[in-house]
Amino acid sequence: MSFLRMLSLCAVAAAAVGSVQAQDTPADPPTPQEIVDNAPEDVWRPLDPENTVYMDLPAGMVVIELRPDFAPGHAERIKSLVREQFYNGLKFHRVIEGFMAQGGDPLGDGTGGSDKPNLQAEFFRDSANVPEYTIIGRDRTAPRVGYVDGMRIGAEPEALRAFRTTRNVDLWPLHCPGVMSMARATEPDSANSQFFLMIGDARLSLDRRYTAWGWIVDGFEATRRISRGEPPERPTPIMRVRVAADVPEAERRDIQVMRTDSETFMNYLKARRDVDETGYVKDICDIKVPARINGKIER
Repeated sequence: MSFLRMLSLCAVAAAAVGSVQAQDTPADPPTPQEIVDNAPEDVWRPLDPENTVYMDLPAGMVVIELRPDFAPGHAERIKSLVREQFYNGLKFHRVIEGFMAQGGDPLGDGTGGSDKPNLQAEFFRDSANVPEYTIIGRDRTAPRVGYVDGMRIGAEPEALRAFRTTRNVDLWPLHCPGVMSMARATEPDSANSQFFLMIGDARLSLDRRYTAWGWIVDGFEATRRISRGEPPERPTPIMRVRVAADVPEAERRDIQVMRTDSETFMNYLKARRDVDETGYVKDICDIKVPARINGKIER
């Protein structure tokens, strides 16, 4: 056999081996961005304008989804006060870096409220009455953590139900950055008009002690410009608050949130490696649910 013939046969064999190796090499798994970019239309959940609030701050608009599924009394109170323009012009009178920003007091010193009666606490719910929740694992604050339509939640073990005379198993929103919660005095049923938005992670100190009534879906970056202090030297004003349903449709933000009970979202978490092989969630507060804002995907 000639040398050239031998080279030709070797080249053919090498090409065949390379082809087999290429076929045997698995494709790279999709990245979190690729999963979100290729998400089907049915995994995007639109916000309900009747339960969406626009809060205008000097640094921009904050879009808040009210959660009557967790706190119906508080969500209704917020909407009622917003429609009365109660919050317009009030200031954030107590702002602690890494913790929260408190506002909603017409007196500006933490002692004021509206002329409406105080609210009954809505700190947690029985998980049996929240069938839509999706558990993704456990973490340092709760034996079960997960989501209900984008809202981060914690829950007790379901097995406790059999051992309690009440047959209740608590499920509650987690006080992660971006959560909207209600301020109160010492008594649990003393919330009225004052609220706070979470700047940091305060799950250990606030969960099941304060009523979370919503979460910031868009515009959280505007809250970073709220002046800090107790009180701040120059308190940041709440310029205007509106219920989205009261805003002309052409002026509303088109916002859809990824369904957290979808296979796409589970694949997104897997690609991010937020849950280890034992089911431990590294930091649920660090997981931002993807949203589509006026056609642009944010995550």
